[in-house]
Amino acid sequence: MTAPPLAAEPPIAPERTFALVVGIESYEINTGLDLSGPARDAVRFADWLTGTAGVPQDNLRLLLSPLAGNQAGTAAKPATGKNVMDALFEDLPRCDGDLLWIYWAGHGFLDPQHQLLLPYADATAGATTPLNLTSALHWWRSSRVRRGRFRHLVAIGDACRIDTRQAKLDFVKVEYPVGLPTPQREQFVLYAARPGETARNLTELQAGLFTDTLLKRLEDRSAAEAVRDLVGIAQAVQGDFAMMKANGTAWQEPQFEIARSWDGSPLYGDHWTDSTAPVGAPALDHTAWKELGQVLTGCQTPSYTYEAYRWAFEVTGCVPPAEHKLPSPHLTEIVRDLDHRQGTSRAVPLALPFIQHLASRSRRPEWAADAQAWVDRTLERLGADPLPPAPPQPAERPALHIRLTPDGDDDFWLQLWSYQDRFENVGDYEEPMGLAAVRTVLGNHLLAHRASMPQRIEFHVPYELLEEPFETWQVPTGRGDRTTPLGCRYEVVLRCPEERLGLAEDPWRTKWEWYETHGGRHPDAVHEVGDADVAEGLADELQLDASPVCVLADVTGPLVMDALGAVLDGGIPIAVWPRSSPAPDESLRKALGAEEPDVLDVAALPDALRRLRVKRRPLALLWDDPGRVPARRSLSS
Repeated sequence: MTAPPLAAEPPIAPERTFALVVGIESYEINTGLDLSGPARDAVRFADWLTGTAGVPQDNLRLLLSPLAGNQAGTAAKPATGKNVMDALFEDLPRCDGDLLWIYWAGHGFLDPQHQLLLPYADATAGATTPLNLTSALHWWRSSRVRRGRFRHLVAIGDACRIDTRQAKLDFVKVEYPVGLPTPQREQFVLYAARPGETARNLTELQAGLFTDTLLKRLEDRSAAEAVRDLVGIAQAVQGDFAMMKANGTAWQEPQFEIARSWDGSPLYGDHWTDSTAPVGAPALDHTAWKELGQVLTGCQTPSYTYEAYRWAFEVTGCVPPAEHKLPSPHLTEIVRDLDHRQGTSRAVPLALPFIQHLASRSRRPEWAADAQAWVDRTLERLGADPLPPAPPQPAERPALHIRLTPDGDDDFWLQLWSYQDRFENVGDYEEPMGLAAVRTVLGNHLLAHRASMPQRIEFHVPYELLEEPFETWQVPTGRGDRTTPLGCRYEVVLRCPEERLGLAEDPWRTKWEWYETHGGRHPDAVHEVGDADVAEGLADELQLDASPVCVLADVTGPLVMDALGAVLDGGIPIAVWPRSSPAPDESLRKALGAEEPDVLDVAALPDALRRLRVKRRPLALLWDDPGRVPARRSLSS
């Protein structure tokens, strides 16, 4: 059974969603159990539910017991045993809902049967009465809840899962009487830690590390999106902790389970796949690591590394991380990350397709042979399934490059090159000409070379010509006197390689290399600039790091050229800006169909803007690839 759980049709409406949110910092048992953070975490989770997720305030049951100095300023009942029991077993079951969220932040302990016990704020040391969450979930999956209500339940526990004997408390045995099983109800349980692990609390931030990480994955999602994407969200959180554990900032490993059957058998667990079968992919052994160390010695991260990383998940049927980013800039650490993410549906360690992809694209034949030999030896020794060939590198689209070099007032020297795999000069004009003449020459050239029609037209221009709307130039179609806007038939991009001199050249090349290595969907790839951002220090800010590589310049007319000047000085190779003032209440990101939290794919911008131009949306694109600049030819030769 591999279909994503909780994928209800139609999506669960916010008004049919209810929640119990509990945060306990202060315990009457003894002050040694007090901790700072759970109450604030509970408030933050409740704010997401009633904010972005859209759950009505009346559907929320918020129970808080904060420390004296951490009063949340939010209306809530204390998290006593009576208030929890009343909400969970009396009040909420009477509500007519489809989905129940249970969020609990505080201490947690496992009894000998591995049931999760959560002490109440008013529990006493002599007879500590907890909420038995495991038993409560059985109760909610039975006929104790009216048929047809609460088809789904999501429980999230930001609590430790350590043995009760470590608590030195006398827990009262608690189990709730269940009715007949109702197996059609689905439950998703996400724990902050594995059995035996403690959940880290960041006292200085008054936050649990788990909740803080989870909310970053939830913050922009509606209730329907969160339910639909629960598996991906949980796996992304696991990935976040895997990386934090690798760098020493975390020690716990979140775990999730989904149960549809009465006996509670999990369809999913703490693995990186939706497979119900045992994990089949072996990890790299000592021999593999030793040999790989020799293969990777002295290797730089190539431009297609992210593509190889993503393909490793695709070819093994493994769920990729939610964020489109590499876990490290170093190849060995990327392999270590992949090796940690086992749990594939095919018995292939993720590291093997990654290295195979790198080898297939390498321009160093000897290294490629060594790397592929390592893959083959490791596959055979580990008894892993064979791998298909890596996908070939996509053919580059044919392009026509147009260089305009100023000559005096309003005239320009014109040179044309075609490009597909290599540059070929197709036009050097002996006399300078105005832009109207350039447009005529271009239209005639396109008609005369229909057999080798380019898909992209790249204008290499000085800074001042970035204001010229080349994409709206009318060119002949060849049918009578009819013309069409250039940008509706071709990808039209602007270039300024002659402006990339001096201090701007190094960041330009560095940023383009980062873009090729990390891909165009990386969360740090794009930087948005508004009118208020166009200031003297903008260029310095943009060049500070290898990212961003693309600027969305949401600026009004008078500030466009100032923003583009900062883009060039800051080394930014890619930029989008409006030819006229943006439409009211519509950002460039929205116009491009990538409103938060949707990811903007930088690589798709040339085609995306062509499609928008067909709809008469006037957007301009700077696309300055330092590896695609034709050699300068003498204009007098």
